[in-house]
Amino acid sequence: MPAPIYMSSTMTARTIWVGLPAYNEEVTIPALFRRFKQVFPEKGMPYRIVLYNDGCTDRTVERALEWGKELNVEIIGKAVNMGLGEGLRSLIAHVTELGAENDVLFIMDCDDTHHPDQFPVMLAALDRGHDIVIASRYRHGSRIAGVALHRRLLSLGAATLFKLLHWCRGVRDYTCGFRGYRVGLLQRARTHYGERLVEERGFACMVELLLKLNRVGASMCEVPIDLRYDLKQGASKMDVGGNALRLLRKLVAWRVRGLK
Repeated sequence: MPAPIYMSSTMTARTIWVGLPAYNEEVTIPALFRRFKQVFPEKGMPYRIVLYNDGCTDRTVERALEWGKELNVEIIGKAVNMGLGEGLRSLIAHVTELGAENDVLFIMDCDDTHHPDQFPVMLAALDRGHDIVIASRYRHGSRIAGVALHRRLLSLGAATLFKLLHWCRGVRDYTCGFRGYRVGLLQRARTHYGERLVEERGFACMVELLLKLNRVGASMCEVPIDLRYDLKQGASKMDVGGNALRLLRKLVAWRVRGLK
């Protein structure tokens, strides 16, 4: 069982925000939120779980709200599916407007493949002076369960090309969505970019955000991920090969014309 987050020596006077972009994840909410309860056993702890409703047509929102008596949960979002980019943009806007500079925002998938028991290690990395920490598939000690070999090879090859096209110090995994951000960094980036901080609608928004934060001087690091696709219920919504090719085209275009 993971240790409660308040037991960690990295916990200081700050709020931990957990952003969950969600589209039709009702079957995974119970397992994921049980993990949150282990990490955040007391409602009085300084944390907020913010689920972004990306036009869910199932009972995702209702399932999340059922945990309202045990966890600090709030719902934002829209009744129409707008894509990952809008979810990321809305979560960042919500937290940067309500949060403090010393707060931390974790963005993670809502399908129970990313686990909150990694929060203490990620917080420790931020406390060493970094602005962004990425749970990376390409660091020693990472565990990737339930991902076919050809998908892992495709991912590794794409990551190598991304690194060649847009170098970010300390980063190998440009696309993993499990990240921790210092809220002060996001506030400064929003001041610099305004509504242009996240413009991509789809999967490319994760790389776009990383590159723009790199341009404003963010210090980045990685920790090994425990990626549990073997626990994922239902078919993946992501076209991995197609997404990789589309993202590569965007990265080439950003390299040629520059990222605004």
